[in-house]
Amino acid sequence: MSKDAKSFFVGSIAFILFAAMRDIIPLHNMEFFAAACVVFVCIAILSYFILNQKKGNEEPLSGKVWSISAIVLLAVWMILFYVNETNAEHALSGSELIRRSFPFPLWITLMILGTAVCLFVLRREPKEKTLKLRKRIRAAVALAFTAGTSIQFYAPNIFRDIQGGTYHSHAYTNSIINACWLIPYSENMESLYGHYGILYMPVLKFLHKCFRVDYLTGIFVVSAVIAGISILFFLYVLDYFAKNDLIFYLGMFAIGEEYFMLMQGGVYLQVHPHRMIFPVLMTALVLQEHKNKKKYSALAVVLLVLSFVWSTEVGIVTMLSFALYRWIQRVMDGEPFSLRKALFLLREMAVYALLPFAISYLVINGYNLMAGGVVLRFGEFMFPLISDRGYIDKIELELPDVTHAWIGTSVLFLGAVCPAVFGMFFPGKDERKLRPFYFFLGTMSIALMLYYINRPVEGSMFIVLFPMLIWQAIILQKGQDIYLGWKTEESSVFAVPDRFLLLSLRAVTAFILFIMAFDGLYSMPKAWKTSSETIWKKDELMEFAQYVYVQIPPDAASFGEGVPELMALIDRDTHMHTTEWSYLNMPLDTMERIRYDLEEVPYFFCSLTSLWYMQEEYPGLTDHFYLHEEFEYNGVKFGFFRANEQN
Repeated sequence: MSKDAKSFFVGSIAFILFAAMRDIIPLHNMEFFAAACVVFVCIAILSYFILNQKKGNEEPLSGKVWSISAIVLLAVWMILFYVNETNAEHALSGSELIRRSFPFPLWITLMILGTAVCLFVLRREPKEKTLKLRKRIRAAVALAFTAGTSIQFYAPNIFRDIQGGTYHSHAYTNSIINACWLIPYSENMESLYGHYGILYMPVLKFLHKCFRVDYLTGIFVVSAVIAGISILFFLYVLDYFAKNDLIFYLGMFAIGEEYFMLMQGGVYLQVHPHRMIFPVLMTALVLQEHKNKKKYSALAVVLLVLSFVWSTEVGIVTMLSFALYRWIQRVMDGEPFSLRKALFLLREMAVYALLPFAISYLVINGYNLMAGGVVLRFGEFMFPLISDRGYIDKIELELPDVTHAWIGTSVLFLGAVCPAVFGMFFPGKDERKLRPFYFFLGTMSIALMLYYINRPVEGSMFIVLFPMLIWQAIILQKGQDIYLGWKTEESSVFAVPDRFLLLSLRAVTAFILFIMAFDGLYSMPKAWKTSSETIWKKDELMEFAQYVYVQIPPDAASFGEGVPELMALIDRDTHMHTTEWSYLNMPLDTMERIRYDLEEVPYFFCSLTSLWYMQEEYPGLTDHFYLHEEFEYNGVKFGFFRANEQN
């Protein structure tokens, strides 16, 4: 077993042991996770240093023990993961998981047989003369699969969304609709997910003006297109690393585990495409730099600016990850690490973090001034990462134990970081190759995982779906290359360092990818059928919206969860633009202002759920109004109120 693999193995054990002590370490989830990653890096580097001092070759028995121990521990963890997968506070429901819908003996038999077939197919290397044809087939299948997946994001009937109804949709679409009405950001109109409305707005206005597409429908059309673009860039990266066609198809179909198995009859735009589009764009850019041996610094800065405008948290992650990537590129020159090399990081941070941050600040405040607002205070600009309401801490949930997915995923990405870290402190001859790319992929993914770590709802883990599949495909392809080389030799599987380890990982990753691909393909028909019966039923919603259009005066103040979306369908302004009502995110001082402003209007239209929420905090509004008419669509109730003096 090589020094790199041993050091990674020891670091992984340290990471898991530290994570197992979660209950006795008094830190918030994100701080605890950062500390665990630091423990991993420190122990891994220390292990490498100790192993580097040893002279001579490794004893054959020792190498076998190291390699077999690593695979046995991985197998034990995978078994524990399956047993405990649904045993967490906010785990995925067993009814959603294909692997839980089959009797276990039948399911595991199918998965083992499927993996065996995959490994049998992988025994042979494809013929060179069929390369062009195979590439064309790859492209055709990729385009068809992308189209079939992207259509899942077209979900204009948010009132029939069985994943979360208007609760999740309103949280995302409200600020986009506000931006389309050129409403400036302020303490009363913030957005939980960033200033992405600024980027949606020109496209939606174009669709509205030229094709008469209402803003709500336009949001989901654009989201489907963005989702498709992100999938295509993911497949572009996957295509580079997956030399074998089967590996490419396994990686591609594996994304269906989220988009078909879990995302049926509803969408969660907050994860995909929102938090996934710019990380995959930056990954593709880094790969392009590697392929062309050329830096695209200006393009990188532009993408980083757009990333921050789009999502504050993802923007910070991409900026810091790319700055660290540029730094790693510079310091991995085969020379010993030094203080001078460490100081190079300051320059990269200035160019790829501070500069995009400053430009983003100008862009967002430029929009605000154009919309008639004022320059945002720093806390408003950085919301929700900086908030006097302690929003990040308020939504924190208990972190699951070490048998859950976050541990395996973290170790996977820490493995991507290791080669560059070892190469930086213990330079060798092959430092240039793909190590900087792996480092970027691992660093960015670990930082993105903080979204899940703070609020560990299992569906949120899919924020790192693309990089996870890319890295698994890299491991599987590496194992495949080792296998093809071993076939031509007549030597022991332990004769070459890490050969046994990589051959074992070849089988493990093929098993995991086959499970995910099976989940996606098996769920695909049902997912489309469910969507056609729910979120695609726009005509039905339009009938309800047209009735509201007739009954409600155009100047009526309107508010509440689902209301801006309903008004957007009929090209009506709400005349009351605020922070979203979902997740109890409405600031109480904003709610109080709405409450007393409404006393001055002759009538208003609202979500009865949001009205109840407001009445709980600031009662008395309905003392001045009576319910003129109640509306209901698919269980969601709205009310049109008139002032008492008009009765």
